[in-house]
Amino acid sequence: MIKFIVFIFLLVKFSQAKNCTCMPFYMCEDDYTIIADGEGLIEIRNAIECEGFLNVCCIAPRPTTPEPLKKSTKRCGLQNDKPFPWSSTLLYKQYPNFVSSYKCRVSLIHPKIVLTAAHCLQEKGFYQVKVAGSLRTVANITMHPSFKWATFQNDIAVLILNKPFNVERVSTVCLPPPGSVLDGINCTTATSSKEKGKKLEVIGLSVVAGDECVEKLRKSRLGAGFELHESFVCTRGVEEDTCAGDGGSPLICPVPGVPGRYQQAGIASWGIGCGDGNPGVYANLAHLRDWIDEVVAETGLDASFYRV
Repeated sequence: MIKFIVFIFLLVKFSQAKNCTCMPFYMCEDDYTIIADGEGLIEIRNAIECEGFLNVCCIAPRPTTPEPLKKSTKRCGLQNDKPFPWSSTLLYKQYPNFVSSYKCRVSLIHPKIVLTAAHCLQEKGFYQVKVAGSLRTVANITMHPSFKWATFQNDIAVLILNKPFNVERVSTVCLPPPGSVLDGINCTTATSSKEKGKKLEVIGLSVVAGDECVEKLRKSRLGAGFELHESFVCTRGVEEDTCAGDGGSPLICPVPGVPGRYQQAGIASWGIGCGDGNPGVYANLAHLRDWIDEVVAETGLDASFYRV
């Protein structure tokens, strides 16, 4: 009887395997189906971990000079004398010491609203946003309802602050219209990687078409079965890329046909390695724009701060 049961088991397993594709063991689920969304294989652009439980990861202060006040305007995406005026810092405090530590980067789309990657908010605690030396407390966090921790699909969160920043000293960035395609456009983002001493540095990247991105990522450890979710957009750089600690950093691109204005196409999410030829992967704000508008509408705040 036992021999008969073993025979039936092997027969079933053989019949399931007739149409299989040989893959490395880590690219298959427990039921032998191919992992297509990168779960367990991708690297998030999260904060750098410190050795020792008493250590926190702090970012070096940037030299500041007094800035003249600028005329108030609701026009988004205007460059000022800062190298990357739309990107600011998300700080995190946690019991027992409540010492502020660097968590991720954010972007300012309204004097009281910032965007960041949802994966930056996995800990419960006290969050603050620092812009041009001023601090604001995060009063409310709305994460995308379809965000997936395992694969970082829909990796976005909207943070409402306790009081607005002074828009005469800082800029808000524009957001692309829903469904916009920015393939091939030259863009920039900010990195503060460990190798560069954590000093904020603006690097040039270009947006990569989805098919090209998938082709390159399938040559990585993600394997031939990988599929890129529609909530992502990819970039490539020349030996430059965002890396650990750059999560939430905005991908800034020129607004087509509007010289001197800039929009945020993505939010740094994950990648395979750093600057080694693989595309960087960002949350696609053109795809997520409708959801952002819905969240902002519920707050009653003015969405014209990020509309071109």
